[in-house]
Amino acid sequence: MLLKHKSTQLGMVLITTMLLLVVVTLLALAMFRGVGLEQRIAGNTMEKQRALQASVSAQQYAEQWLVNNVTSTPAVDCSAQASSSTGAPAICTDILANSLDSGTVGNVPWVIGGGQVGYSYNPVNATGSSYFPISTSGGLSTYYSAPVVYISQLGVDATLSNAVDYRIDAWSYAGARNTVAVVESTYQVRFISKAPGP
Repeated sequence: MLLKHKSTQLGMVLITTMLLLVVVTLLALAMFRGVGLEQRIAGNTMEKQRALQASVSAQQYAEQWLVNNVTSTPAVDCSAQASSSTGAPAICTDILANSLDSGTVGNVPWVIGGGQVGYSYNPVNATGSSYFPISTSGGLSTYYSAPVVYISQLGVDATLSNAVDYRIDAWSYAGARNTVAVVESTYQVRFISKAPGP
């Protein structure tokens, strides 16, 4: 007579397989979530760099404009000057950081006495295209608005009587209003008189 032994496993393989399936599913979900987060971080970093590059470009333009126009452009009160893209930049007697309604250069757009101040920098190339295409709907190939510069005359340098110090502030959005970069430089112009003659 043959005796049959009853199996003692009672579904352990099924339970083990189900546990392994749950663990693998959780690992896969964590991996997909991490990839999405990394893509958002990379996109935010790219937008931050676009805003920084645009504001540095405007700042460098203002520095070059200052060198070329400092002798022919007297400093003026800019507290009532609205932002302009049609006129030229101005050398302002108002020091931006001391005059802003918000009290900080980091809050943009800059407002003095209830009006926006600064020069909107958006040159046009030979084919008629602006360097900073503007679109308030955002996007990777557009900017939310043109960069803005502000030139403040700080006064005669304390160590060099023939030098005048200036502060150049610039800011720019990238593709969206929530990505902005603000840069600032101090620039010195020295006036050297040269005797007439050959």
